[in-house]
Amino acid sequence: MQFVAATRQLIRAPIEVVWSVMIDLRAYREWNPFIVDIAAAGDARVGQSMALTVRFKNGRTVTSPEEISMLDAPAKGADGVARAKLEYVFRGPLDRFNLVRGKRAQTLESDGDERTIYRTEERFGGLLALAVPLAEVQDGFERHATALAERAESLHHPAR
Repeated sequence: MQFVAATRQLIRAPIEVVWSVMIDLRAYREWNPFIVDIAAAGDARVGQSMALTVRFKNGRTVTSPEEISMLDAPAKGADGVARAKLEYVFRGPLDRFNLVRGKRAQTLESDGDERTIYRTEERFGGLLALAVPLAEVQDGFERHATALAERAESLHHPAR
């Protein structure tokens, strides 16, 4: 059985601006109320190990070991729509024993009109997946998406 947290956000900024915010791991602490820090060696790349410090709405923080499994920079498809994807997987002890598995995908889509659709989804599985605080993760994803929009829009329209 799988459990899913997901959200969607319209961002009034070009896909390249949103992407640059998403992959600037060191800057998350400046703008993100959900992922308040990322410990990673170097720039975002496939295979990159990172420790996310996640802060839930009630103030509780946890550290989540993750590994980037996909990093597809914005590229225009044959349909004229630009798409990008950042995906990472949970790599903690619970994952090793198939107790909790998680894979989060963050996708961007834009038809070139300086508006980008951001989507994020994480699927949880494993023997103890039912114990994942899904409502707290969902709330965090929504706060993350709103903050991502605010950050990208402020970079694109600095006078606002």
